Amino acid sequence: MILQSCLLEQPPKPDPLFQLTSTANIDYKPLQALLREHQWKAADRATFQILLKISQREAEGWLSQSDVEKLACEDLHTLAQLWNYYSDSRFGFIQQQKIWESVGGIVGNYTPEIAEKFGDRVGWRRQGQWKTYEQLKFSKSAPEGHLPATTGNGVSGGVWNGVASITHRLKYCHFVDALASQQWVTADWKILDLLDPYRADTRSATASLLIADIPCSELQEIDRLWLKYSNKRFGLSVQTAFLKTTGNDPKELNWEHYADFERAVGWSGVHHQEDDYNGVDPQTIPRGHFPYRIGYSYETFGSGFHRTWRLDLNPNCGFY
Repeated sequence: MILQSCLLEQPPKPDPLFQLTSTANIDYKPLQALLREHQWKAADRATFQILLKISQREAEGWLSQSDVEKLACEDLHTLAQLWNYYSDSRFGFIQQQKIWESVGGIVGNYTPEIAEKFGDRVGWRRQGQWKTYEQLKFSKSAPEGHLPATTGNGVSGGVWNGVASITHRLKYCHFVDALASQQWVTADWKILDLLDPYRADTRSATASLLIADIPCSELQEIDRLWLKYSNKRFGLSVQTAFLKTTGNDPKELNWEHYADFERAVGWSGVHHQEDDYNGVDPQTIPRGHFPYRIGYSYETFGSGFHRTWRLDLNPNCGFY
């Protein structure tokens, strides 16, 4: 039996290729050691303590949604990568985000119905009831997404703001941080990273973006964030008003009308690498100018830009 146990025991994984970076001066080696040795419960608790330290909430011992929204992007990605790597993609925020979306949820949007579906899927509920923390399974045989579980202060309804909020921060943090610092062009480019799942070949960052296939929920969240940080000066919904006033019809391209729209939002003559609009007051930029680079396409030879992308969005999303 001892020999069989030794044969079945897997050798420890080599150190990952990614760097354990931190803008909050966190030493991730202790957590890495716990995950390497599959000390899942200790790693779970350590993860929450790290989040508290990043947020300077150690004295309070809990996180609010606003705290999560300000989590250091670099640190959150380091945590996500560590859990993903040492659990062979079974645990961690990345897996939890996928599961949240697979049961019909939208990251950042809590609903009790989605919370219960998620809880059932990851093993946080049994026979319609929430488990206590001590009833969780701290082993690699636990359901996918089962850990980490302390990020929402215990396994209960209170967890869900944590899961929904943390996965939102993880997904959008680079985009949001650029918006918050008024790096408008940088934020515009970050949208392309968010839309990578909707390329013709998801394995290639240069594959054509299937603009018509971008889900309404994704477009609506991108629009909401542009509106929020630009004081309602930028966003898809702002562009919609200009499309209408310039007589555009998504069902039939009229080049004259579309050119009028381009002039109205300041797209005429824009150079793709131009960064003059980074770090400036949005009032100095034409209204509706962003987002712009969703039309960037490696398959559009010459200009590298799909000029009429704004008419190709799913017509059911409400942006016409």
